[in-house]
Formats: sequence, structure tokens, C-alpha cells
Amino acid sequence: MNRKLSKRLSACLDALSSHSRIADIGTDHAYLPCYGIVAGIIKSAIAIDVIDGPLEQAKSTIDHYELAGRVELRKGSGLEPLKIGEVEGVVMAGMGGRLISQLLLKSLPIAQSMKTLVFQPQGGEAILRRMLVENNFVIIHEQLLEEDGLIYTVITAKPDEMMTYTALDITFGPILRQHVQDPLFIKKWEQEMAAIDRVVREIPAGNERKQAFQEQQQRIKDVLAGVIN
Repeated sequence: MNRKLSKRLSACLDALSSHSRIADIGTDHAYLPCYGIVAGIIKSAIAIDVIDGPLEQAKSTIDHYELAGRVELRKGSGLEPLKIGEVEGVVMAGMGGRLISQLLLKSLPIAQSMKTLVFQPQGGEAILRRMLVENNFVIIHEQLLEEDGLIYTVITAKPDEMMTYTALDITFGPILRQHVQDPLFIKKWEQEMAAIDRVVREIPAGNERKQAFQEQQQRIKDVLAGVIN
């Protein structure tokens, strides 16, 4: 395949490498399933998008690599176009954690039938983690990676018995926060503190929101310093 897959999509695909048939939700150009098949990582895929434009672009990619018999296109929202048992794993990349959570909840029986679910949320990681925890999914892997100056989080989960996660697990990631000295972990949360600081400066003194943001900043500092774990 002459097109190189982005680092974030490569990480998502690697997390599904033990499965032969997957679904790519919000497939856009269908780069992930096509690359996965050409590289021999997966055997077949269902590529789903809710908008006609991306589906047309996906068809062009599929036709270019002559994969029409191995990548099936479906139009629909989230997991709704899928049936239980059709695929072993699913990837949802490039959308916000809140939207991913909403789409999962709309098709929870299908989500819970998967062996592996891989997410690359564009923000809202804590919202997604909380939704997973509340619906009996276990987070089995988390990864930070940097590409084009942005830091991405890839979360891998599977349906399982309910596990206990702390508030810190939800915010920082149960696996990621075990590696607080990871340079990317530090960079990500230093950037978050800087973003909070810009907001705090605009809030008048004595405002409850200002205090809440300052407490959030302090919690990040304590985690990075190893004061709380």
C-alpha cells in the first residue's frame, strides 16, 4: 500500500491485530481497514459512516486497492448498522469521547458482544472511561502518542465483569497513570494545566468555578509529582 497510515490509526489497528474481521466506525476514507487488509493484519472489515461524502471517499479507496470483496460499506450511525457476531472488534477514532459514549449506549448489546473495542477520542477521555466503567467494560490498554504536534490517547477495552476504578483512574487513565514519568504523560497534563490557567485568569476572584479549576490544577500537579496515586 503506497499510503502510510497515521500513527494514531496505526496504533488503533495494532490493537485489533488478533482479530480477522473488524468494523471501522466513522471510517472517512477507509484508510484503516484497507491498510489493515493489504498489510495482512486483518482479513476483512465493515466500514461505516453516517455521511455520504466520506462513504464516497471510502469507496474510492476501496476500489483503488481492489478490496470491494473484503471491505463492506454501510451507512448509519455508530454501531447501529452492525449485527451481533458480525465482527470481532471495532474501532472508533477521531470523534469526541462524549459522542463515542453516546453511540455506544445507543447500541450497547452490540458493543458488549465485541471481543475488543478500540477508541481514539478527540478529547473527553474521562467521559468515555466513565461510560465504559458504568457499563461493565474493562480498560485493558492505554497509549499516548504524538503526531503533528498533537498528543493522542488510544484506549482499548473489552466487555468483562465490573471492576472498581477510582476518580483518578477515570481522569488520568488507570493504565496511563501508572507511568507518570512518561514524557508524553507529563507533556499532556502540563498542556492541560496551561489551558486551565488561561481560563482561570478570565474568571473573577471568589467565583466558585475559579476555585474548582484551581483545585483541578492542583490535582494534576500532585499526580505529576507522585504526591497522590
